[in-house]
Amino acid sequence: GNGNSNCNCNSNSQSPTMVAQQPFFITASRFFKLTNTLAIIILFTATIVDGFAPVVPTSRTRHSTITKTSLHAARKKIVSSPLLDEALAAYPYQFRPDNESSGTARTCSVAFNELARLYGDQEALAIVKIQPRSLRFSSDNFAPCLEFWTEQFGPEAAQAMVCRNPGLLGVRPSEAEQPAEASMALSYVVGVTRPLPKILAVGGLLAILTAGLR
Repeated sequence: GNGNSNCNCNSNSQSPTMVAQQPFFITASRFFKLTNTLAIIILFTATIVDGFAPVVPTSRTRHSTITKTSLHAARKKIVSSPLLDEALAAYPYQFRPDNESSGTARTCSVAFNELARLYGDQEALAIVKIQPRSLRFSSDNFAPCLEFWTEQFGPEAAQAMVCRNPGLLGVRPSEAEQPAEASMALSYVVGVTRPLPKILAVGGLLAILTAGLR
């Protein structure tokens, strides 16, 4: 009888600690999932608001294979893209004064040249036309983020993900280092839904014209 009593007392004395720790673990896990979901929603909303443009297929004539070594080597060498002038002409915003840290003609040129090295000239131009604000993002983050995504998905899949959703260029390396399956899935959603407003607008115009002819 005494043995059973002692056993029950010992098990009861341990249970408050286990019960006290478990809610904190669940709360922290749920908090991480919530912040990750909110970040994905913000990226999706920012991409949709910035404008809708047709998805331009990538030729992948340059930088078909990207590794850590090639990315670091690319960052050491600065080469101006032959499509730089066309990209700057497609930039719809006014350039900021030269003394500012982003949005100037110089920083936008640096950002485009970095995109051209990592994704190719035509692909970089397509990115700017889809998401002009990408030239305002920190170009120092482009290569590290692509490195992390390349480790997860391979070079071609990582490049295609960013081309579908250029809003990912605004992600910090510390965020890109995390599992990015959700970002990959979201890039397909963004790529598919981007042309929808134009399609709906054309359909509405045709409906109005057809109704007028009846």
